[in-house]
Amino acid sequence: MDTSEKSDDNTPTTDSIPSREDVVPDADAPKEGLVAWLQVLGAFCVYLNTWGLLNSYGVFQTYYKLDFLSSLPTSTIGWIGSLQGALFFAVSIIVGPMFDLGYFRSLMWVGTAFIVVGMFLLSISSQLYQIILTQSVLVGIGEGCLFLPAPAVVAQYFDARLGLAVSLASVGSAVGGIIYPLIFTRILSSLGFGWATRVMGFVLLATSFLILLMKSKLKPAPTRSIIDWASFTDVPFMLLNLGLVFGFMGLYVIMTYFQLYALSRTSISATLADNLLIIINAGSLVGRVVLGYLADKTGSINMQTAVALVATVLTFSLLAAHTPAALVVVAVLFGIASGAFLGLPVASIVRLSDDPSKIGTRIGMTLLFVGVGALISYPIAGAIVGDNNNWLGLIIFSGVLLAASTIVLAMSRIAKVGKEWTKPL
Repeated sequence: MDTSEKSDDNTPTTDSIPSREDVVPDADAPKEGLVAWLQVLGAFCVYLNTWGLLNSYGVFQTYYKLDFLSSLPTSTIGWIGSLQGALFFAVSIIVGPMFDLGYFRSLMWVGTAFIVVGMFLLSISSQLYQIILTQSVLVGIGEGCLFLPAPAVVAQYFDARLGLAVSLASVGSAVGGIIYPLIFTRILSSLGFGWATRVMGFVLLATSFLILLMKSKLKPAPTRSIIDWASFTDVPFMLLNLGLVFGFMGLYVIMTYFQLYALSRTSISATLADNLLIIINAGSLVGRVVLGYLADKTGSINMQTAVALVATVLTFSLLAAHTPAALVVVAVLFGIASGAFLGLPVASIVRLSDDPSKIGTRIGMTLLFVGVGALISYPIAGAIVGDNNNWLGLIIFSGVLLAASTIVLAMSRIAKVGKEWTKPL
């Protein structure tokens, strides 16, 4: 056979995944009925056990720094959260095409198993490498397998009330960011680290049964490229990605170190400090729902630009927050801004994508870029804080990242529609 000939459709290439033929679609199922709302419930649990768990990492960082891994540098401990976040985002570059090819059920099983097993193994971990293998690698990959397909499945079942359905599902991220830190801090003080993580594992296991009720209705798509190379010449899209990378880095650094900052810089009680991350995630619930709803009218990129600016101001305001009351106010407002920012990337990508068939690929690419940012942000932040608690440097680092995000997102908007600031985008 001539090697110059193109491979046929059944031959996988280096940038694609082979398709599967045994997926039976359910395209005739009624929309927006009981089955549809069960998908929302399942997606709610996906958000609960992915974003909710990731948003809870700050309580682990505080415990590791002050107790469990106190002999290690802050920058070294930071690799735990950075690798978890990086894998969560980065595996989407593979998960997106696999979902399109009909592997939804397999992704749900694998993702659920990785997260649950990872948390139970974390409960018996005592060394840094064990924590990295369990919390960072297993849980991170599991989160990545679960997250991207969930909102895509919800979209298959809704038309008129799609915005409501997706918003209700995404509330799971805020709820997870409330209940998981609450479980961890309360049980940690009475039964220790092992049982704190085991109870979290049991909650993850129980809610996972609802995830497995979800069902994709689409036929497998043809084999397609993992990367949309043409996107690299799409200036608005690439600027959006850069703005999102800066924004995610800045937001997650603050969320990770907020509790440690409060304990170091103020007279806050240990109990209130334990609740600061919960307060941030409660605020994010408002941001995701209320500002997410308003983004349908103002435009998602416009909203992300605005809340990135607000988050920038709030980050620098931490320099003047010397009392517990001031920290609580900043936590609430920061939670609202971060919730809106973190909840809108998919909508922003859709706004900038003229070809609907490439949206899944573009989402995977964006999450990969964000994953790279997550991988480097935590260790850099840890190195800045160091053993001398250089909080000024950390706040400047995060504030500059968020300011850069604001500017670059505005540039993305201008590159797409010009300076028509009243035009939704």
